Amino acid sequence: MSVITGLATVPSGSTVPVFTLPAGLCNFLVFQPSNPQSIYLGTSVNVSASSGMAVPTTPLTEETYVRGAGVTYYATTGNSTASSFCYLISTAN
Repeated sequence: MSVITGLATVPSGSTVPVFTLPAGLCNFLVFQPSNPQSIYLGTSVNVSASSGMAVPTTPLTEETYVRGAGVTYYATTGNSTASSFCYLISTAN
């Protein structure tokens, strides 16, 4: 088992890769600890407010099984305000 933690910064008006889930069973948790701005998370570089999952201020946990080489998550604010969020990834590998 491994645990990966981080703080992802999302620049204003940009879509950036924030973390990659490895292949296999894993959980990830995301939240904004302070000064929350709208951040949307998704598996496409075209993530937006309408297609992404909003990153909440209270921790949100997702469990997934990733096949193949893993999957990269991208984030955007969708506006001219930069923001950041915390993530924690727990794997069974």
